[in-house]
Amino acid sequence: MIEEFSGQFVKIKNYCQEHNLISQRTVVIVALSGGIDSIYLLYFFIWLQQRNISKLDLVAAHLNHHIREEADRDQAFVEKLCSELNVPLFIKKVNVPSLAQQRQKGEEEAGRFARYAFFTELVENMQKDKSYAGYDIKVALGHHQDDLAESVVLNIGRGTGLAGLSTLKIQENHLVRPLLCVSKQEIQELVAEQNWQWVEDRTNQSDFYLRNRIRNQLLPVWNETVGYDIKPLIARMAYNLSETEEALLWMGDKIFSECLLGETMLSLKKVKQLPRAIFKQTVDQWVQSKKPDKILSHSQFEQLWQIVHGEHGNKLINIGDGIEIKRYKSRLILQLE
Repeated sequence: MIEEFSGQFVKIKNYCQEHNLISQRTVVIVALSGGIDSIYLLYFFIWLQQRNISKLDLVAAHLNHHIREEADRDQAFVEKLCSELNVPLFIKKVNVPSLAQQRQKGEEEAGRFARYAFFTELVENMQKDKSYAGYDIKVALGHHQDDLAESVVLNIGRGTGLAGLSTLKIQENHLVRPLLCVSKQEIQELVAEQNWQWVEDRTNQSDFYLRNRIRNQLLPVWNETVGYDIKPLIARMAYNLSETEEALLWMGDKIFSECLLGETMLSLKKVKQLPRAIFKQTVDQWVQSKKPDKILSHSQFEQLWQIVHGEHGNKLINIGDGIEIKRYKSRLILQLE
């Protein structure tokens, strides 16, 4: 049985309970890359399972992305470890460089798409499996406090809104992030103390990637400038803003239904009365009811705001992907090709 490890795992267990990440009957799919964070996460759930705190089934999932030469090495390491620990393992191989070319995206974004598609596939297959009837199925990701801080800073540099500042949420549908309450240093110290083995992604140290420059250059200078570690405070801000976003979404759902005249029409009079933030949320929800992945750009939103609040007259804005929004008399009309 794994020991308490100076209370670190107790803290994570309490964090999971506080945010209802794990129910009494749960299947946890650990996203296991073989890196230090995912290894720490795996051992935490083994520790939790050993204590019979809930009816917990544990499996692991590894995506071989074929990006680095070490990809096959990483897979072999994960296979050996899971065999030793008696943890069932699901593996999928995806040629992410080819996927990036097909999607006309960078390899990092294509890799993220492939991972989440793999996790969703596993969840859907388990939901169809009668042996898992009555179980919650969760995918546990190894994002920690430092990852959250880096993501917030990265999004600030992109001119993000509230969603980007409240990124890496504790729970999103079937995804859970139990390690957001611990720092990278805590993870490194415990892994070193217990002599757990893991594999290193050499690209983590390369300043070629913007996120790495934020981690290796920007945040250390920021810490030195203010005289303390800023990352926990950024993480706390992200959590607070996440609560604010949840409140706005709840309010937005009610207002959206009040503004809706039909599947493709909004009341011009009612949307004119909305604050900008609620107006944007209402329009996004309206558009996404027909095109789930569509989000208006900043310039498109500004143009639509001017159309709604401008002089009388019929006006039209093309927001791409075969979608047009038309102001006609007392209505906004969503037109699809």
